[in-house]
Amino acid sequence: MTARPTVLLCDDSRALRMLASGQLEEAGFQVAGEAGNGLEAVAQYQALKPDLVLLDLVMPECDGRQALARILEADPKARVVILSSLGAQSDIEECLRLGALSYLQKPIDPEAMERVLRDALA
Repeated sequence: MTARPTVLLCDDSRALRMLASGQLEEAGFQVAGEAGNGLEAVAQYQALKPDLVLLDLVMPECDGRQALARILEADPKARVVILSSLGAQSDIEECLRLGALSYLQKPIDPEAMERVLRDALA
């Protein structure tokens, strides 16, 4: 049996983290850790070195863009997928330019999330 890919789930909404965690587990991923703000996201990434990061943009302490930049600065090979309610084309383009592999829109579509995360691992 191969190990399940690990995911760091970063969102300031505890309810969303609980929902996404269940969906990730059902899709065959292992939630390695969770973060409720951008600073926690960076620290958790460095501590856990997950296969993937699901990162919200609007978070306290340090927003998702700053966290994305810090994670990729520490590990240029980090695989980060943005998960956000912000859906403006400019937000999406900026995140991809900063190094995110993909961008998922809230509310979460479980099939789309699984497809995007599997693509990010490929």
